[in-house]
Amino acid sequence: MDIATQPLLSVRGLRVEFDYESGPAAAVDGVSFDLRPGEVLGIVGESGSGKSVTALAIMGLLPQPPGRVAAGQILFEGANLLTKSAAEMRQIRGGRIGMIFQEPMTSLNPVFTVGDQIIETVLHHERISRRAGRDRALEMLDKVGIPSPVQRLEEYPHQLSGGMRQRIMIAIALSCSPSLLLADEPTTALDVTIQAQILDLLRSLQDEFKMAVVLISHDLGVVAEFVDRVAVMYAGQLVETADVATAFDRPEHPYTQGLLASIPSLVTETERLTAIPGTVPSPFDQPAGCRFAPRCAHVQPPCTTIVPPLLPCGPGHGVACIRHVNYRTEGLAT
Repeated sequence: MDIATQPLLSVRGLRVEFDYESGPAAAVDGVSFDLRPGEVLGIVGESGSGKSVTALAIMGLLPQPPGRVAAGQILFEGANLLTKSAAEMRQIRGGRIGMIFQEPMTSLNPVFTVGDQIIETVLHHERISRRAGRDRALEMLDKVGIPSPVQRLEEYPHQLSGGMRQRIMIAIALSCSPSLLLADEPTTALDVTIQAQILDLLRSLQDEFKMAVVLISHDLGVVAEFVDRVAVMYAGQLVETADVATAFDRPEHPYTQGLLASIPSLVTETERLTAIPGTVPSPFDQPAGCRFAPRCAHVQPPCTTIVPPLLPCGPGHGVACIRHVNYRTEGLAT
């Protein structure tokens, strides 16, 4: 894949807080990553890791209140999205940046037809006639593999299957040829056959539109098939970043290793899958030091006091763990 030098999207020190009666709590804390044109980045981690909140912050869709971006920058095509007005974000959102949400039944408007929802998106971003908008909608339905597109254009979301609704969401997200697509759990609640079809569709459309993609998922099998690079999130922070081959073949962080160990094997039989003990901590009750320390099998005394930054451990490979040799050279670990 030919990827340009300059990042299309650059997230720097992103911190997202939610205000509650007990005070602010950070759901995303100090997240930084770059995405180049045409590149596919997979963000993985358990529920509650901050993956979806990161995507909503990029799109400017955080519920305010109680959510807000407390620190950081989100640079898209060189401009900081956090300085854009609501009107400017409405033009960027759906036009230059598309998003596929987790559950299409709650994202699609139940009182408007499929055609109306696609056409509305196109007309909002492009100065074309409604007839041209309808032609675009039919074209997109055909691209995403919807049979009988003329008929489907007049149907409502509840008349479609889960896989069809997901294809409609993809059609809406890509109707204005965005340069960046955020796909938040695009195969959730779909059976494995439909999952494979949706992934194949996204892969072909990503290649056709030459767009960059951020794929958010807890399914490492999905990530392995689709992405160029992997960013592993835990408790609102990035703990490891690497190209997809390195992430799966040579993971350095205990959390990444635990996630991979929990995947069922196709070649060996086991009576019980490996599990990571405990759960992701609440944003209101984050442990001191490394946030993964209470669940880590390799915990050391410094882990409970040192907050490990993400440091390089190889070309394009970063890890936030004091067990890595770079932390000894940096004087962070004993």
